[in-house]
Amino acid sequence: MRLIASIATAFTLISVIQAQNSTTVATTTTSTYPADGAKPVPKPEWMELIKNANITNAPILKSNGDDGPSTSGTDNYCDWAKSGCMGSSIGDCPKGQWGLTYDDGPSDVSPTLYDFLKTTNQKATLFMIGSNVRKYPATVKRAFDEGHEIAIHTWTHSYMTTLTNEQIVAELKWTELAIKEITGVSPRLFRPPYGDIDDRVRDIGTALGFTSVIWDHDTNDWMLAEKVPGFKSEWIDGNFTEWAGEANTSSTGGLSLEHDIMLVTVQAAIKNLPILQAAYKVVTVGQCAGVPSYKETNVTLPVNASAVSSSILPAATSSSAAAVIPAAAPTTAPSSAVAAISDANAGTALRVSVILPIAMFISTLIFA
Repeated sequence: MRLIASIATAFTLISVIQAQNSTTVATTTTSTYPADGAKPVPKPEWMELIKNANITNAPILKSNGDDGPSTSGTDNYCDWAKSGCMGSSIGDCPKGQWGLTYDDGPSDVSPTLYDFLKTTNQKATLFMIGSNVRKYPATVKRAFDEGHEIAIHTWTHSYMTTLTNEQIVAELKWTELAIKEITGVSPRLFRPPYGDIDDRVRDIGTALGFTSVIWDHDTNDWMLAEKVPGFKSEWIDGNFTEWAGEANTSSTGGLSLEHDIMLVTVQAAIKNLPILQAAYKVVTVGQCAGVPSYKETNVTLPVNASAVSSSILPAATSSSAAAVIPAAAPTTAPSSAVAAISDANAGTALRVSVILPIAMFISTLIFA
């Protein structure tokens, strides 16, 4: 365990130093984006894209604050959060394959995750929040340049079934535009926050050229970031161990939900990825579902390493197998977990707390 913690800490230190020295990404910004924290409004030409579309006449649901819309009652509109109905959404991978995804980035700690993925040439699907894309353009550009699949996680991380048609269009298209102005590509895949999607939302996404993605294995890693009473990190380890053990007997592969939202969630991802890599062919969502990553046709798709060197990875242990928490039902993450990403004070504190000790250590070497 000390070795694993040391590896995660080392990647964190390196990433923060790199972030301090990185240059600003030069992008051609031609749009005035929504104000931070404001509900986005669609451009008129975007609404024309759904004008003649066949959109399910499902009701706009009422949100119960941070808990979102009610998930009780009869499901008449293929509401995944209510009944698990998939509709046209992607929700799993073929046997032997595992779709690796991380939500809610980019954030201050995303580079730490990218550093680790780079050591094994592992590509992932990154579902990015539009407002965060605007805050961390260099991180977005790096992720794309390193071959990760960039995808959409809406602009404000709102419950999509509680939004009007116009608001849904704005959430998706503003995020798409922000990503395209940095990377030059338009993502095809989007994931509804909290898995909150029904046929109305799917139909609008389809009319705009998008495909929705859910998950079938929830790590519940956000509970670490929220410090949920009684929740233990060992339960996440146990989940991964159990999922790896099912690789030979399960009729399908897996598609997991993780977050590059805070340091603790990234550390959990770094610790447990080798367990998946030993049991599955770990790929992006586009690769496992056989769908294009982007609307453009001349984009080079990511290529994963055919083999993983165990010498640079922390070994998986079986001691946590007994500490398993089921991950079957959709899990609603508190909105405060998402807000933590854009907390500028927290980001500053992280940089100071890491850089200052390093600077002091270097000074002792110089002046000793």
